[in-house]
Amino acid sequence: MTDTRITILIVDDEPEALDLLTILLERIEGISLVGRAENSDDALGQVIEKEPDLLLLDIQMPGKSGFDLAGRIRELGLNTGYIFITAFDEYAIQAVRAAAFDYLLKPVDPSELESAIGRFRQNMEQKVLGERIDDLLANLGLGPRLKLNTRTGFMVIDPMEIVCCTADGNYTEILLSNNRKETISINLGSLSKELGGGIFFRISRSSLINLRYVTHVGNKTGICRLQGESVIELKVARNRLRKLESLL
Repeated sequence: MTDTRITILIVDDEPEALDLLTILLERIEGISLVGRAENSDDALGQVIEKEPDLLLLDIQMPGKSGFDLAGRIRELGLNTGYIFITAFDEYAIQAVRAAAFDYLLKPVDPSELESAIGRFRQNMEQKVLGERIDDLLANLGLGPRLKLNTRTGFMVIDPMEIVCCTADGNYTEILLSNNRKETISINLGSLSKELGGGIFFRISRSSLINLRYVTHVGNKTGICRLQGESVIELKVARNRLRKLESLL
């Protein structure tokens, strides 16, 4: 990255949003707009070609999201900064905050955009970008695929495919989003540590869930309903109900 002008690529699937950001950026000194993209694949090609300092990156896009793009850029080892842009999505905002990235809510406020770019300028020489991206992807469950030993061999899965996990002695039964069940040869506690926090939450001694599949929680019954290809209901420990509510 340079010490002078900041090169910026904006990525948004809405042409009107791209036009607005272009106009707002023209009013800010010390930056150069090097490209615009309406999807993650186009954006990735431009990032590789132009190596911008900063992406103004929409989170919710058809197909591959802004988070998917950030993960691919991380895999390529490119040192690109991010300011994420989103309509109000509290879950996404929590993940971005936890990884110490700036975000802007739509419609983008001109003064907030200028302030966010100013903060990026102050911090652009910090060498912790890769670690922050890793934290962000881990919080979203978008990190590397997992290799897990089973009773007969091993399986490789995307953590996002996991709906829930239940203890089975020294083994753990995993329910995947396609309704497939697998039994792996590590206990639930060890699996919980491997998956980390973020989208995974231990609702009881015997059950771990993926928060993205939760559709309903009964405060009186303590029953948590998850929707993958099928519906599953699990009991939430009483002392975990409040924490679960805060995460949702």
